[in-house]
Amino acid sequence: MAYLRKTHKAEIKGLKTVRGFPLILNYDYSVNWVCLNYMLGLYKNNSISSLKTYAVHLVDFYSQLEVDGLVVSEVNDDWLTAYKNYLIMRNGDGMENTQNYASQVIRTVLVYCHWLTQQKYHELLCGEGKQFKIQIISGNKGGIKHPLIKNQNSDKKRIAAPWSDWIEIVKIYGPQREDLAHRYELMLDWGRLAGLRAHEICLLKIGQIPSRDSALKAIQQKRKLKIKLYIMKGGQEGDVSVPPSLIIKTHDYIDLYRNDVVRKFNARARKRRENHKDTEYIFLSDKTGSHVTPKGLSNAVRKAFLTAVNSGKLTDEERVWLHGLRHNYISLEFKLADKMNIKNPENFVRYASRHKSVNSLNDYSTGRYDEDFN
Repeated sequence: MAYLRKTHKAEIKGLKTVRGFPLILNYDYSVNWVCLNYMLGLYKNNSISSLKTYAVHLVDFYSQLEVDGLVVSEVNDDWLTAYKNYLIMRNGDGMENTQNYASQVIRTVLVYCHWLTQQKYHELLCGEGKQFKIQIISGNKGGIKHPLIKNQNSDKKRIAAPWSDWIEIVKIYGPQREDLAHRYELMLDWGRLAGLRAHEICLLKIGQIPSRDSALKAIQQKRKLKIKLYIMKGGQEGDVSVPPSLIIKTHDYIDLYRNDVVRKFNARARKRRENHKDTEYIFLSDKTGSHVTPKGLSNAVRKAFLTAVNSGKLTDEERVWLHGLRHNYISLEFKLADKMNIKNPENFVRYASRHKSVNSLNDYSTGRYDEDFN
């Protein structure tokens, strides 16, 4: 049986002290050094929360190998098929996304096995060609394809994208303190107007956003501004187009509220005779001085939605959730593309939303053909 532990204080390759770095242990509680090496490589381009998810999947993988009396070098396509089916049946209690979870685990395992092959731990384990025990197809931008990664749950319901009107109501029921309300509403705007994912919002830094003067000029020219995202899904980099009005609102927040948080933690550090280094994250927690976490932001949106429902302003069906802001953005991008008679609207939206494939947009476009959707 493999075990998962988290560090309380660790120096990772000379970087700042890291809390919560996942550490995979073998059945005898010794460190799995191969997994640790793999995780250190992922840490360059992934958040700690993403590493924890991958670690949970790999702990499950190693534990199942031990149950079956196998080692990694003996894994093949047939075993992976049986493993995925077991994952689906293991939680046979009617829970949603069982197929999706199994596909996510298999994806993590395949990427790990491919890395093991590339690093020559097991040279014939995973690759293209019949000589490999696990046969994959190399995708674009270094990705891999395998039939077991696909989610085959045909009964999965498409989730309705929240309307902009519903999102505005959820803003009202967010934090009531002025500074926290401004931070909360602005973070929601980055999700709805720019299509950012939760971790992309939380990890935005001051140096990423254009100057106020550039935003004012863009407004006059009626164009959007591009910003660079350094930690997207899968640890990749990319550009995103942002309304200049959102840039100006962000500068206002930094000048009016964010700097107060920095001064607060600077004063606290001086009292303790410590040094407080500004992390440059835009959205700082008033409690920790570090960036707001995706979980914290998600909980705030959920709490506001439930309050709005209890107050009779929204119904249960008018659901707003954090990732739903991205659904809203993509549906509106589709409506814009259709209105502009763009020749290939799916490719236009795929580029704007930074999805790898057109097929991945299907569940995000529920408002596209609804004339009243906003």
